[in-house]
Amino acid sequence: MNDSYQLTPVADPQQDHRQILETLAAVGKGTLANDLRLLNYYQSIPVNYGATVETIEDDTVELSVNQQQAVVMHIEKQTVLKSSHFPHDVLAAVSYVNVDKCVAIVTKFAYAEVRAERRQFVRVEVKERIEGTFTAPGVTVAGTLNDISLGGVALVGSLPNLPESDIEGTVSLRLPGGPFEIRAKLLRVIETPGKTLFIIETRPGAQAEKAISQYIFQRQVEIIRELKDSIF
Repeated sequence: MNDSYQLTPVADPQQDHRQILETLAAVGKGTLANDLRLLNYYQSIPVNYGATVETIEDDTVELSVNQQQAVVMHIEKQTVLKSSHFPHDVLAAVSYVNVDKCVAIVTKFAYAEVRAERRQFVRVEVKERIEGTFTAPGVTVAGTLNDISLGGVALVGSLPNLPESDIEGTVSLRLPGGPFEIRAKLLRVIETPGKTLFIIETRPGAQAEKAISQYIFQRQVEIIRELKDSIF
């Protein structure tokens, strides 16, 4: 779940864990109304369905879940529990999933903030190879798209000397109907094992915005279909 979540302790970790278990136990017994929902991200697309507490044993909770949710939980090994009974959302580790029976066991509870929900624009991961180039005075970053939204892109590229942040320039994207030259700003550079990500804010014109919107919609359809196909 990478950088989509940030832990936000209320008390110490043990006390938070105990309080979360007590709340889930009350939901399972019917003492508290069941408004429990789970949240995962599949290739940056949110997967958010209701869940039911079945049993609690020691510090683990067995849940009945939606089948699509079960698939993503199996992949990510984590999930977020959302309920009005919690002071914050809850991040949990997924220790077991049975996709056919729509059952999951979760544990290691901690309060967390879902950073991804603060995003202004829908972001999708890019599967095929789409070239992009960021250009500014003295800086040229050529690479491929890692992900894209109406407000920005992440390019996978390399430079011998990494540039500073907040550099104004343009980004060229070879999307269908393009290429498009878009006003942009290099916000930051993130070095990860195996690749360097250049995080770029974009301000597309009407034509580029239409092309980006169409591409994002198409990718959303493909990602959802891929998720459904993985079940059957």
